[in-house]
Amino acid sequence: MNMQLTTSDQGDVTASINGAFDAKSCAQHKNQFENICHQAASKLVIVNLTHVDFLDASGIGALVFMFKRINAAGGRLIIVGAQQQPRDLLVMLRVNHIITMLDTLPSKPNSVDTLPSIAA
Repeated sequence: MNMQLTTSDQGDVTASINGAFDAKSCAQHKNQFENICHQAASKLVIVNLTHVDFLDASGIGALVFMFKRINAAGGRLIIVGAQQQPRDLLVMLRVNHIITMLDTLPSKPNSVDTLPSIAA
């Protein structure tokens, strides 16, 4: 797994993840997940899963970990672009009922509320 972080002028963070989001990659990127929570705790965090081809329980655990910490600090975490196996697993485990999931990455972070959620 590779992860690229970008920060908007407002302090919102987009984490674009590529490859397998599994136990091995979660262990390798644990510090980055914690830094995202600390850096953007009261902001919007977009996790772009467009290029994730495999997701396991550890990946879901990392997403829930970030969601809980960011939500507790008054921020918001959104999952964008999950496809095939990752999307199926997130929906099967009903993660989409807790964490907002969108099909496409918003062009403006402030327009997130206007996009349809796959949970609808």
